[in-house]
Amino acid sequence: MRIAVLEADPTRAIGIDQTLRLNGHQCTRYIHGRSLIQALRGGTFDMLLLDSDVPGISALDVLAWVRRTLGHELPVMLLGDSDDDRHIAACFGEGADAYLRKPVGMAELAARVMALQRRAYPGGAHACDLNHGAFRFATADRRAWVHGRPVALAPKEFDLAVLLFRNLGSLVLRQTMVNEVWRYHVDAASRTVDSHLSRVRTKLALWPHNGVRLSAVYGLGNRLDQVQGISPP
Repeated sequence: MRIAVLEADPTRAIGIDQTLRLNGHQCTRYIHGRSLIQALRGGTFDMLLLDSDVPGISALDVLAWVRRTLGHELPVMLLGDSDDDRHIAACFGEGADAYLRKPVGMAELAARVMALQRRAYPGGAHACDLNHGAFRFATADRRAWVHGRPVALAPKEFDLAVLLFRNLGSLVLRQTMVNEVWRYHVDAASRTVDSHLSRVRTKLALWPHNGVRLSAVYGLGNRLDQVQGISPP
């Protein structure tokens, strides 16, 4: 899912971002309520995660704007400091779909997001696809396309590609690749990792003319970056 996160605290934001991405979601962070509202005017998200402790426009004001302008289809989860029943009831009365008290445990956050996802999208239509530019992955069916053309990936190649795209713009450590794709069954220094990366690069054409670049950071891992100013043909 594409999740917009309203979070001013950088430490919490990092934890939330990593948790959501590792669970297959695309995460975009906003510091101010006004910037999130502007983004919602011009784009779409599948879920909102709003921290009550942000400067400027409050999370409840953002929620009110969402319900007034966009209706009640978009699921919204609030993060708050209070465990007072009346306050939590008021949040639900304003249109929140879920409330999670801080400090937020990352395992609980992942579970609550998944539960809200199942409630909001019982058919799973929003949860199965990972899209970026020319690239699309149907994670439920384990299929991939580039410019609308299907690409045959072996199971480990598919998992590795999805891991890279879920962490677009961030370094993915070799040990993370082993943990997530091979489940510890190969060594992080193994040439198996490099062979799979090479095949993923070639099969998906991860080149600048397609808007992305896959590069190695010696001794650490790899990162997939968006190439600015280059549009897919």
